Amino acid sequence: MKQSEKWKRGLPYVGNKGQKAEKIIDILPAGNRLVDVFGGGGSISLTASSSGKWNEVVYNDRRETVVNLLKALIEDNPHFDLTKYVYMDRETFYNWRDNMPDSIERTLVLTVWSFSNNLHDYLWGKKIEKEKLQLTRAIFWGDTETKLDGLYSYAKNETSIAGKYRMFHKWRLEKMNIRSRYDVLQQFQRIQQLQQLQRIQQLQQLQQLERLQQLEKLQHLEFLTLDYRSLKIGPEDVVYCDPPYIGTGKNYGGFDNESFQRWLANCPAKQIYISEYTQLPHTEVAFILGKKQSFQAKGKRPNELLLKYVK
Repeated sequence: MKQSEKWKRGLPYVGNKGQKAEKIIDILPAGNRLVDVFGGGGSISLTASSSGKWNEVVYNDRRETVVNLLKALIEDNPHFDLTKYVYMDRETFYNWRDNMPDSIERTLVLTVWSFSNNLHDYLWGKKIEKEKLQLTRAIFWGDTETKLDGLYSYAKNETSIAGKYRMFHKWRLEKMNIRSRYDVLQQFQRIQQLQQLQRIQQLQQLQQLERLQQLEKLQHLEFLTLDYRSLKIGPEDVVYCDPPYIGTGKNYGGFDNESFQRWLANCPAKQIYISEYTQLPHTEVAFILGKKQSFQAKGKRPNELLLKYVK
């Protein structure tokens, strides 16, 4: 994906379809209105809006602060100084999670600094937290008293997060001396140390849509925060569902798959597509999307399926 197109990935949110969104949008039939029922990070809605295949796109997610965060970043209102969120230790993260009222800023913090973007667990384990944070301190403040502090002078003329991240990669390529598999692993681990900067860059892309002259592509995007069963859907709408996958352990606040199956059976739309790992009743496989790529994935991962509901 081109750098200028990465805003379509939306929020770095658990289950985000950023890696698969273009393919999904290619497969979904064109029409007047697309309803993204479980919008999550927004990658499907943003990619759909920019594609021009539908006159209207509905982005819906029942978590209001997630929807409002995406909307605020796109409109840059309120404006967030994202450099405030490049460094956060475990204690501060859990203070935001446990003691702060729900808000778009709290959701921003939990999104950027949570493991697998699950909005709950801190990004790194206790044993490696200090090491992981060290690289960020070196780039932004140069006060780690290690050789990494050379990064500060190397990147100090860059004022944007993306600029500093770019200079880190330039420095890494200039300095690295790969002689063994261990050296390769060290370089990979250094990239991993800046996961939060990658996530913040993703948010910054959304903030810059007007400057990137992309904002007009989203003029037909509607934001909703409804329970999926309350959505108004017509027979001619194209419906896309990305619910919590069966057997993943994500309960989505008590998500009931049997209720979802009943809703599918009663939904008036003729074109309904669902992302899942498992083929559901009354569906056919429209496309095998492949395995989701993740730095944090361990063990074998099943193929993601795009299912078409058959009535």
